[in-house]
Amino acid sequence: MEISFAGIGQVAATFAVTQTEEKPLAIGHAVALTAADTVGLGSAGAAPCGVILSLDKDDRAAVQVDGFVQVAYSGQTAPAVGWGTLGVDGSGGVQAVSTGGRPCLIVSVDTTGKTAVIKL
Repeated sequence: MEISFAGIGQVAATFAVTQTEEKPLAIGHAVALTAADTVGLGSAGAAPCGVILSLDKDDRAAVQVDGFVQVAYSGQTAPAVGWGTLGVDGSGGVQAVSTGGRPCLIVSVDTTGKTAVIKL
């Protein structure tokens, strides 16, 4: 039997999005609140609000705000399995941070693919 956390506890909400041609949003990007009711890539270290599940042409997105989800990570050090503090990296992934961010449960890390499964 394969271990899977996909879809467990998934809660999604619709947000307006902020994006630019230079930094477009995509499904799977980790996002932060950038204004009231609005998400975007955010500044490096900002607390992740969730992960984009879908986007529409009217600058709206379904964002997973709770539950287990796979995210890309960046930085020199991979997040450690267990409870850790993660912030967005400003490019659609997350990174381990010592200030800012928010606590997340990190259940697995793939250092080859630079992804982690986290509980938001």
